[in-house]
Amino acid sequence: MKMTIETLATAGLEGNLSKGVSAAYAAVLGDQLIVAGGCNFPDKLGFEGGKKVFYNDIVRYDAQHKRWEKVGELPEAAAYGVSVQLAEDTALWVGGTGDKGSMSSCYKVHLGKTNGKEGQVILEAFPSLPVTLDNFAGVSVGSKVFVVGGAADGKSSNALYTINPDKDTAWRRLADFTSVARVQPVLTAGYHKGRKVLYLLGGFFWGGDTDKPEMATEVLCYDIEAGTWSVVGETKDPESGEYFSLTGATARQDGRYIACFGGVNHDVFIKAITDLWKLAHNKQLSEEERKAKTQAYMQEYMTRKTEDYRFNKMLRLFDTEKSIWHNAGEYPELARAGATLIEGADECFYLIQGELRPGVRSNQTFRCKMENKER
Repeated sequence: MKMTIETLATAGLEGNLSKGVSAAYAAVLGDQLIVAGGCNFPDKLGFEGGKKVFYNDIVRYDAQHKRWEKVGELPEAAAYGVSVQLAEDTALWVGGTGDKGSMSSCYKVHLGKTNGKEGQVILEAFPSLPVTLDNFAGVSVGSKVFVVGGAADGKSSNALYTINPDKDTAWRRLADFTSVARVQPVLTAGYHKGRKVLYLLGGFFWGGDTDKPEMATEVLCYDIEAGTWSVVGETKDPESGEYFSLTGATARQDGRYIACFGGVNHDVFIKAITDLWKLAHNKQLSEEERKAKTQAYMQEYMTRKTEDYRFNKMLRLFDTEKSIWHNAGEYPELARAGATLIEGADECFYLIQGELRPGVRSNQTFRCKMENKER
C-alpha cells in the first residue's frame, strides 16, 4: 500500500497563523476544507518564558485560488479538541482547551446563511460533554459519535462516551477500557469478525502521585453491540520487535487496515516525561532546587536537533483481520505530532499542520490518498 501526498499552499495564513498550529479543529463542508483554532508558541518556547497562544480564527482553503481566507471565529480560542465528520456537509467539534482551561462545549458545524450571505460557517449549539475534555480521540459510526480517553476534568481518563447527534440530548458513558489511561490516543471504527467495533491505539499516561508515566502499547477493540473491550494486538514494529508510539498521531480505517500517521518517538518521549516526573516527585529537593533542575532539563531537551526527537515518519498499517502490523514505507511529511486528520471527497483525506518538534509547528497541510489498498 502506498500514499500520494499533495501539499496545499500556505498563502493567506497571516500573522501568527503563518507559523503553523497544532491540535486544530477541522471539517470538510461540501467541497470546502475548514480549519479552526489550534495553538503555537509564536515568539519564544515555554522554557524561555514564551507563552502558548490559542486561536479562534476559522479559515477556509480556496482550492481555486490556492490560498486560505478567514471566514469566521470560534466562540473561544481553543485547541486539543476532537473533529468528527458526520456527513459531507456537517461536522462536530467537541471539547478542547484554551486560556481558561479545559472545555466541555460542543458545536455542530455546517454551512448556512448569515447576515444575508450564503455559504457561511455556522456553529450550532450542541449538548455539552458531562466533563471537560481535551487531548482525547473521537470517531463516528453510522448515526453515533464516540469519544474516548484524554484528560477529563484534568485527570487522565479511561472513559468512553457516545451520543446520537440526530436524536440524543445528552452524552452517555459506556464501559471504561481497563488498561492504562490514555492521553492523546487515536480511535478508528470498522468491523471485527463481522461486528461493528472501535479500535483504540496509542496514547500515554502522565503519571500520578505514586504511578510513573507509561506508554499505552495495547491495541484495544470495543464491540459496540456487546459493550465490551478486548486486547487485539500491541504497537510493536514488525521488523525490529520494538514498541513504537502513536501518541500525538492520527489514524484512519479503510477496510481491514488501520493506517497510522506520525506521532512522537516511544523511547525519546517516555524518557523525557519520566525524567520530569522523577524531578517533580523527588522529595529530597527543595522547591528552588526542583525548579532549577527542571529548567535545566527543559533547556537541554527543547534545544536538541529536530532529528533527535525522531518523530514517526513510517506509514504503519494494522491488519485488523490478522492482528499484525505492516511497515508501508517512510514519508518525511508524516514526521509530526498533533496534526489533525479529516476525511475529504474522492477517498482523500487531509493531514493538517501539527508540530515538527516540541514547541515548533508546521503551517503545511497535505491532501492524501491511499493507493493499492489490497495486498
